[in-house]
Amino acid sequence: MSTTAPSFEEYDFDRGDHVRVDWTDGDGPLDAVVGTVAEISCSGGNVIVSVEADDDQYPDHSIYGGTHDCAPEWVEPLEQS
Repeated sequence: MSTTAPSFEEYDFDRGDHVRVDWTDGDGPLDAVVGTVAEISCSGGNVIVSVEADDDQYPDHSIYGGTHDCAPEWVEPLEQS
């Protein structure tokens, strides 16, 4: 098992990028989450990307929101304006 920490250099996105996450395999009410990449880490040998979701995606008083952890292959960079 590799002890090297994952790096953003390996992916088409970076910390602070606005992205869309295909969340169909996630546990929540949305099939996609839009937000900002916060961190990349490794857990149990898997690379995990943390994305802080934009607040306007969830109904009022939703228990969801905040940061979503996902696989790097779920992350799609959005065009920056």
